[in-house]
Amino acid sequence: MSSKAQTREKDYERGLRIADSRKAIGLSQDELAHRVGIGRQAISAIENGGDFKTQTLDNLAIVLGVSVDFIMYGKNEENSELLSEAMDVLSDMDELQIRQCLAMMKAMKSVSVGK
Repeated sequence: MSSKAQTREKDYERGLRIADSRKAIGLSQDELAHRVGIGRQAISAIENGGDFKTQTLDNLAIVLGVSVDFIMYGKNEENSELLSEAMDVLSDMDELQIRQCLAMMKAMKSVSVGK
């Protein structure tokens, strides 16, 4: 008898990469959760290998200054210096400015993908 809901295995290594990245930039789980736009318990679950939405993944990558590939697969950062610089700029902005930058980046990404 099969269940409708498939049980997914937790990805503990991914959670560890997220936790290590968070600690490397000096953020608590509460601070990361606030910047990503989710609750602290959700961050805790993610760092313990739990699943999350694509939007959360995108926001985590931006806030942590790492690539989506790094979070998901542990691939090395080619643009880590640029991402770090961008994170420094974003960390000095208020929420509205960050949301505006995020919208602009998504628009730029969709234009470059369409080429």
